[in-house]
Amino acid sequence: MRRLLFGALLLVVTACGNTPSAAQSPSSGQSSGEVVAELGGRKVTLKELDEKWQALDPGEQARVTQLLYQNRRNALDQLVGDLLIEDAAKAAGVSPQDYLLQETKKRAQPVTDAEVQQFFDANKDRAQGRTLDQLRGTIVEFLASQREQQARAQVVDELKKKRTDVKVLLDPPRINVKLEPHDPAVGPENAPVTLVEFSDYQ
Repeated sequence: MRRLLFGALLLVVTACGNTPSAAQSPSSGQSSGEVVAELGGRKVTLKELDEKWQALDPGEQARVTQLLYQNRRNALDQLVGDLLIEDAAKAAGVSPQDYLLQETKKRAQPVTDAEVQQFFDANKDRAQGRTLDQLRGTIVEFLASQREQQARAQVVDELKKKRTDVKVLLDPPRINVKLEPHDPAVGPENAPVTLVEFSDYQ
């Protein structure tokens, strides 16, 4: 195993997790080879544009790309969950809404007065002078909504485990880190695994 220590570039990698390759377009549906500008016959491709963006502000490019991926993944998880619930409801002979309602009711416990009090006490500084009685309905609604979401996630997870044909093929963004001979490192150069770490080294 080989470890490499970088400065600012590694801060981008560790702060954002997986980051994009330079040829990736994080915010449009255009392909990397598509022309985005022309000047006197000189064509600028989206790949070239993204490489320039990465050179100018790699942290912001990584943040935007990671944010786009995360939102797409969240939406995809919801969509896959909807499809699983639809299939299960069809097999049960009920509507998806009725199926989800009866399944979440089995898993979501009612909100208790003690939990409402605990939530109010933990967030009293945000109450803006309002009393527990004034906020009770809002707190109950919020906590109940949270439990419904958690129960739905549990239903989807259980349905997913019953099937072998569910695949998520959305790839996370990645970046190719170019390693220079002078980069500070420990371990053999031919190590099968290279870990890139952030440090205070500049």
